[in-house]
Amino acid sequence: MANRPVTIKDIAEKLSISVSTVSRALKNNPEISLTTREAVQKLAKELKYQPNPLAVALKTQKSNTIGVVVPQIVSSFYATVVKGIEQIADEHNYQVFVSSSNERIEKEEKNVNGFLNMRMDGIILSLTRATTTYDHIHKIQDMGVPMVLFDRTSKELEVSKVVADDAAAAHTAVTHLINGGAKRVAFMTGPEFMLFGTNRLRGYKKALEDKNIPLDETLISRCDFTVEDAKSLALDLLARVNRPDAIFAINDDMAIGAIAAAKELGLKIPEDLAVVGFSNSRRSRYMEPSVSTMDQNPKEVGREAARLLFEQMEKTPDAKAIKEVVVHADLIVRTSSDR
Repeated sequence: MANRPVTIKDIAEKLSISVSTVSRALKNNPEISLTTREAVQKLAKELKYQPNPLAVALKTQKSNTIGVVVPQIVSSFYATVVKGIEQIADEHNYQVFVSSSNERIEKEEKNVNGFLNMRMDGIILSLTRATTTYDHIHKIQDMGVPMVLFDRTSKELEVSKVVADDAAAAHTAVTHLINGGAKRVAFMTGPEFMLFGTNRLRGYKKALEDKNIPLDETLISRCDFTVEDAKSLALDLLARVNRPDAIFAINDDMAIGAIAAAKELGLKIPEDLAVVGFSNSRRSRYMEPSVSTMDQNPKEVGREAARLLFEQMEKTPDAKAIKEVVVHADLIVRTSSDR
């Protein structure tokens, strides 16, 4: 037994009783005599017996676990979302297992399949920036496993979602830049197929329209979500004769890349270039200059995602209804845009 987990059969053999008696004694079934129950539980403790969670899940059709797939495990945004999920899961006596796709659809698919094989009772997921096909998501649905998407979602998927009010948040950020004196606000975004980017672009355009500033399509640029790619893009934007005097970036890393480019060109932040990012990442707070940003309230995003999931798992009366919960984002003004 030293080289393998202790089983119910091992306990039964040592006490010369049946496996079914051990099973019921471990559950404190009153049909088993108190003497036998105490003997079984004492030996189980001495042998460090632990129930096999997969076997329990197969038998009960319930594992008391949920799986969470995030694009980046090191992101402070996703880490805080997970904290919110864990708060609700703890209230229901559930364990949370977290895995990262590292922005790769192949890893995302592998994580989903792993959670399904582990008989997770539900899955909460945020799509990678490379996810354009959804067979693995449809597989979750086909197997009847409750699921919720958050942050990065797709309008092609009929599933409950928790999102930021991206259009309104972008409108707030761009209006703030214009109110600070900006006349040419550039928008740095990601791949065109990403729904949250499309919504933030809509808010950007509406803010310009509300302030009677003509839309200049050349100020809308796309790149990867990294600091390095954003810096390269910003260097191009800022080298133009009629350069932007403000940048709204779709995430904080891109805002940080824009600030790095401005510094390299000798521009002053925020006097020559005001910048606002999105997410309120840890880096944005401690950068020099500190980065203005939209705070997505990630802990509340996590709590809402978990609440939707438990509605489905507990089969409440309206659990079958597909819901979209919108969590309000707040503008945090820091040095990078405080004119």
